[in-house]
Amino acid sequence: MSVPEELSKISSEVIDVPYVLFIFEAEEFCNLVNSKSLLSHVSRVQRLYPLHTVCYLTNKLLAYINKREQGQYKDPANHTGWKRPLIEEVLSKLTINFVKVHSRHCVDEAELAEHVAGLTCSLASCQFRNKLTRLSVNANGSLIPKGCVDKNQIKKSPWLKALVAIPKVQPRFAIAIWNKYPTMKSLLRVYMDPSKSVHEKEFLLKDLKVEGMVSDDRRLGEICSKRVYRILMAQSGSSKTDDIECGADFFSQHSAE
Repeated sequence: MSVPEELSKISSEVIDVPYVLFIFEAEEFCNLVNSKSLLSHVSRVQRLYPLHTVCYLTNKLLAYINKREQGQYKDPANHTGWKRPLIEEVLSKLTINFVKVHSRHCVDEAELAEHVAGLTCSLASCQFRNKLTRLSVNANGSLIPKGCVDKNQIKKSPWLKALVAIPKVQPRFAIAIWNKYPTMKSLLRVYMDPSKSVHEKEFLLKDLKVEGMVSDDRRLGEICSKRVYRILMAQSGSSKTDDIECGADFFSQHSAE
């Protein structure tokens, strides 16, 4: 497995990753469940590592249970002391009663090794990833409707994807803005022009022609124009989208002055 580029650039200092991984063979995990010790085991681990994420990884669990059940069915005399563990019930309790506790069942050693290697690499590299924002999550084209005729064009342009990521901005509205202002910089240059009033900037885009509109009025409209301006020029990242559209960010900024 190749070392991520981010990791190759740092020193060999130890990095503490708040993650605890337990690997159980199928029989061992079944015994833990049947003895009703699993939940208490989780509680002890969380007391020792209160800030850590805990994961229980099992190997061949379902295959082991099926094999034991088949053996019990074929030869009941030799399997009288075994009962099927309530795996599903216990795992649901892990999900409901505990926070930051996960489980994963691997079908064989190869899948287990692959999962551990991938998990280790991800935990190591995530220390150096850029923090996610709403725009970085949604501006990858995931919000583009499946039937959009401009889907491929939008996916090729970071600016178009950013526009579509703005709530209630349809792809055809984004295309209309992009035709007039092909880059974010070109639009922000106008928005930041001190010679223009806020009113002029809010309605800057309202008369842009939108392709594919079936109504007589094919303009972008005042509502969308105002929304784009207020979202792009918002001063507070903690403000909700609807609040910004209603002017909360603008008015709070001036009231603070």
